[in-house]
Amino acid sequence: MKTQQEVEDFIYHSYLRARPHLIHEEDEFVRKPQFTRTLLDEIGAPDQGQNIILVTGSKGKGSTSRFISSLLSYHGYKVGLFTSPHLVDFKERIRIDGKAIDETDFIKYALKIKASVEKIEQSLPPSEYQGPVGITLAIALLHFKEKQTDYNVIECGRGGAFDDTNVLSNEWAVITPIMEEHMKQLGPTLPNIVRHKLGIVKEETKFVYVNNQRKDVLRQIKEVMTREHVTYSGTHFSVDNISLSPEGTMFDVNTKARRYTNITVPLLGEYHARNAALAVALCEDIVKKKLDLSTVHECFSNIIWPGRCEVVGQNPVILLDGAIHREAAIYLQDVMDVLKEKKDLDVISIVSVPKDKDYKGVMEVVSRFSKMLIVTTPDKSHLEFPTEAIQDAKAVLSNSIECSSLEEALTFVTTKEQTDIVLVVGTQTFIGNAKRLLGQSLLDIGR
Repeated sequence: MKTQQEVEDFIYHSYLRARPHLIHEEDEFVRKPQFTRTLLDEIGAPDQGQNIILVTGSKGKGSTSRFISSLLSYHGYKVGLFTSPHLVDFKERIRIDGKAIDETDFIKYALKIKASVEKIEQSLPPSEYQGPVGITLAIALLHFKEKQTDYNVIECGRGGAFDDTNVLSNEWAVITPIMEEHMKQLGPTLPNIVRHKLGIVKEETKFVYVNNQRKDVLRQIKEVMTREHVTYSGTHFSVDNISLSPEGTMFDVNTKARRYTNITVPLLGEYHARNAALAVALCEDIVKKKLDLSTVHECFSNIIWPGRCEVVGQNPVILLDGAIHREAAIYLQDVMDVLKEKKDLDVISIVSVPKDKDYKGVMEVVSRFSKMLIVTTPDKSHLEFPTEAIQDAKAVLSNSIECSSLEEALTFVTTKEQTDIVLVVGTQTFIGNAKRLLGQSLLDIGR
C-alpha cells in the first residue's frame, strides 16, 4: 500500500467480500467484534494501558465525543479522538487534539497491521468479515500509542454491545439520547436497542454518564443498569437558560462542583448545550476538581464540529448542516423557528441532496422558512444528483434558482441578494465543499 486510497480499499475489503453472503441483518448475528480483539492482540494490543472513554447513543454521540476531547485538550491533556463518518477525507476519523492523522502515518500503520488482517481473513468463512471500523480502530490505536495520548475518546458505531469498538477496556462510558433507530440491526424493540447501547458498560467501567433521555428510555436504562455510581443528566448535572441566536447556542451548566454561566458554542441546537454539560461533568471527574470558567468559555466558544448546525460566518450568518432527509430538515426548521421568535430573519437555503436521498422532503421543509431556494451540486462527488431538482424547488418556492456550483451560489447570495442567514444544507461532501470555499480546514479543527 502506497496511497491513502489503497488503505481505504484495504479497510473495506473484508466487508465487501462478505456482503453478498450475509443472510441476517441483526448485528448480534452479523457483527463479530472478536475479530477486532484478535487483530489488536496480533499487533501487540496497542489499547492496553490506554485511558478509553467510549461514547454511544442514537443522537449526538459525535458532538459529545468532540466536546469531551476538546475540553480535556484545553485542560492540558493530549487526547485522541476516533469518530465516524467523515465529511470529505477518511483521515478525519482519527485525530489528536483536533488534528487528523497525516497520510504518511495512515499508510505506515496500515502496513503494520496488513499481515495480521490477512491472516485473520484467510480463516474466515464467506459470510464472516472483519469490520471496517475495527480495522480503522487498530490504525487509530497504533497512532494514539505512538503519539502517547493521555486519553482517547472513542465513538461507537450504530450499536454498542456488538460494535467493534466495544472490545476496548473502557473506564468511562457515555450514553447519549437513545431512540428508535436501526431497528432491523438493533431491534426489533426499543428495549433491545437500550440493551445494545448499554453493552459498553462493562465490569471494568468505573464511570457511567447518561445524558438526557425520554422517560420510557430512562426507566429501561435504570432497570438494566443497577450499579450505584451512574451520573445522570438532570440529577447530577444539568443545563438551563438555553437560548439560540445567529451566533450559536448559549446556556448555563450546573454540576456538583459549581455553576458555569454564559457558555456559548458556535453550533445551533439545544442538544449541543446538553452534550456540553455532560462533557463538563466528565472532565470534572477526570481533573478531580471544578473547572476554570474562563477555560470552559474559551474551549466551547472556539469549538469546531463541521456540518452539524455549524455557524461558520457572520454578515450574513452562514450555517452548515448535513440534512439529507425530511426528519433532519424538520430539526433545522425547529432551530429557525426559535431564531425567528426574536427577530424576523431572511433566510436563503442552498440545497444539494442526492437523487437516492429525500431531496424533495428536504426542499419542502426548508422552503417553509426560506425566502429563496438555490439548487446546486458539490464540486466533487461520486453520487448522482437529480436533474429535476430545480422543478421540484420551484414547485414549493416559485422564485427558486439553480446554480452550477456552490461557489456560484455563495457569490450570488453574498453580492446580489440581501439576506440575514445563508443555510447550506446537503451531503457531507457538500458541507466539505463549503468548508474549503470558506478557507476552513477539515484536517485541523483545533483543540
